[in-house]
Amino acid sequence: MANQDLLKLGRVTVGAGGSFEVFPGGTESNSFIRVTATFTAGSTDVVVTAPKTGYYGIEYFRPGFLLRKTGQGWTNNVTKVISVNLGTNTIEIEDEAGVNASGTTYGRISKGMSFIQSGSLVTPSGYPIWLYPSVTGSQDSEYNTDYSKWATLIPLALTSSDSNTVSSAYGVYDISEITDRISNNLSSFYISASVSYPEAPDYTPSSGISSFAISETTLTSSIAPLFGGDDIGVSEGLGFAAAQNQTQFLSQTTTFPFTGSAQISGSLAVTGSNTFLLNNGNEFKIKSIKGTSLDLLNVNGDTNVINFHAYGNADAKPTAVLGGIYFTSASLFIGIE
Repeated sequence: MANQDLLKLGRVTVGAGGSFEVFPGGTESNSFIRVTATFTAGSTDVVVTAPKTGYYGIEYFRPGFLLRKTGQGWTNNVTKVISVNLGTNTIEIEDEAGVNASGTTYGRISKGMSFIQSGSLVTPSGYPIWLYPSVTGSQDSEYNTDYSKWATLIPLALTSSDSNTVSSAYGVYDISEITDRISNNLSSFYISASVSYPEAPDYTPSSGISSFAISETTLTSSIAPLFGGDDIGVSEGLGFAAAQNQTQFLSQTTTFPFTGSAQISGSLAVTGSNTFLLNNGNEFKIKSIKGTSLDLLNVNGDTNVINFHAYGNADAKPTAVLGGIYFTSASLFIGIE
């Protein structure tokens, strides 16, 4: 049964027992993942031989991340991570290694994702206590699709200068994966942009902040609530971040084309040219096509027979059109020139 409570709200911040830090994606920072690895010329398999003290290891690589190693001949010394096998400590990469080599390798988070290290949870004063164990990401084994997702509302910075927070620029990101449930009030996790909350091309979560908002989202639309910043001790602008992003999303989807299914009740008027493209095996069903005042074509639902409209006035024939067809009550005419 779906959660019927009010949407939970709180603040993620610096706290006792953890070193709060935001590792933003889409930057050229090498401060997140560092490992010692062995490369074999002509191979796309990289064997991780040891972690580097003070950095995250192979278990924090995700498909789509960038792997950096100088001297391999890749563009800007980076290649994309395809998959990670923790059983064999092997990373599959997009481009073959250019030479045999061993040494320090860096991992960069892909654009659209970021990592939150040791965020301490603070809940609103007087609100019933809720804790990190109730927070799950869509990639967690604990995630139940009958329950709401969770999101962060976070100040943004430019990817070219990720520690310099841009005033009045905020992003909403789904919590996609909880990696470390350190305690009831301390956790590390990945956040990700989504269709509902896309990430602006030149922006990323700021690494120069000391807190941001966390919120449960609606079950059907994954929308975060509006709130006053003072409610949880964050900037007032964060309280409107959800509305800012939803307005952007709605402006992109209020007109066709869009991806997905649409149920339309009532009439749909289409002006201009239109084309219906079908995937193999799919059906396209038409009940009727109407002109200004007449049914031009309809399909009999019982017999599946297609009926064309019969032209009513045999004395007022329409202008012949090549390939055109029209009926009277007694005759069939086909335009051949």
